[in-house]
Amino acid sequence: MLNITDMKKEQKKPPIFRLAFRPFFLFGSLFSVLALLLWAVFLNDPTLTWQPYGGWLWWHGHEMLFGFSIAIIVGFILTAVQNWSGLPGLSGWPLAGLFSFWLVGRLLMLFPIVPGEIIAIIDTLFLPLSAVILARPIVAAKLWRNLIFIPLFLLLAWTNGHSHYRLIGGDVLSLPDTQTTILIVTLIIVIMGGRVIPFFTANATQTQKPQPVLILELLSIAPLGLAVLFTLVTGSLNAEPILGILFLLSAFTNALRMGRWQGIITLGNPLLWSLHLAYLLIIISLGLLGAYHFGLTIPLSAALHGLTIGGIGLMVLAMISRVSLGHTGRMLQVGIWITLGYGALAISAIVRVVAPLISNHPSSLYMISIACWVFAYLGYIVIYWPVLTQPRVDGRPG
Repeated sequence: MLNITDMKKEQKKPPIFRLAFRPFFLFGSLFSVLALLLWAVFLNDPTLTWQPYGGWLWWHGHEMLFGFSIAIIVGFILTAVQNWSGLPGLSGWPLAGLFSFWLVGRLLMLFPIVPGEIIAIIDTLFLPLSAVILARPIVAAKLWRNLIFIPLFLLLAWTNGHSHYRLIGGDVLSLPDTQTTILIVTLIIVIMGGRVIPFFTANATQTQKPQPVLILELLSIAPLGLAVLFTLVTGSLNAEPILGILFLLSAFTNALRMGRWQGIITLGNPLLWSLHLAYLLIIISLGLLGAYHFGLTIPLSAALHGLTIGGIGLMVLAMISRVSLGHTGRMLQVGIWITLGYGALAISAIVRVVAPLISNHPSSLYMISIACWVFAYLGYIVIYWPVLTQPRVDGRPG
């Protein structure tokens, strides 16, 4: 319980910097809309003279991961660790400082006015700083179960730094690092999803939460973790049967895992079915990756975009639309725009995956996919702007 002095300190903090989810959810979402609109401009006119850091192809892949996805994950976990540990979360000027590292990185990549080495250092520092901040309450409260996020953050920092290194060395795509980063982010979502989706479902539907089956939990996470290590070490983009086995095993075990979460009873609650739908799209995309690595005619980029749009994009929107309400003292209810946004992201993923399979000139289909994403996240920005920039409605800190 905060005393009066604590409350006075809390009230002096700008609401946007009272917990990590506020700035990172809002501006991460805003950045994703801006980044995809710029990407659409480039797709329509590849002869653009203005180039961001790394060129448009490198910038798009890097920034949708490290500009958008990682910002949301950091905001989510640095907020969640307060609940896990019972210790005060990052807020105030320290939070503003961490957010500034992220923001400066985005601006310098968009407007590269300093040498690339400086941009790389500033951008790469964000995740190690986040890992140090996260480690303190985890170690203080002896939350060893949650220590797994520290090496995952550092692995992401490595792939980020390595992608800059390859770029400076002349690799304008750095696709191996992009692939590995997508898989690490997916692994984080699989770990977190297995914890929170059945919990949220049981609470909202007043049903009993299924008890985790240890062997199934291990088999849902370990194959994907091994796939991450394989791609990290080899950097291979070729079809690899060992990866095919790992991805198909991961898809199968996660389907069994998800089947225990009673998703059918969530159909009347958008805040719940969106989580289950996002997890289902992860499973399908892992299956597509497995099919690619066994030589089926599925482009690697299509399967990876299934993960980034359907898995990461939809799961992020489902989580942040829920967390933003819960952590600001509001009812867990969403309106029609957000509900349609969930569906729009699923459509975005499907269109992007099938586009190269059904058309030799899929640019117009890519535009549809981008438009669906922009519609979904623009809804979040408009509706949640006052939620994230104003104090909690119940007067509590956070």
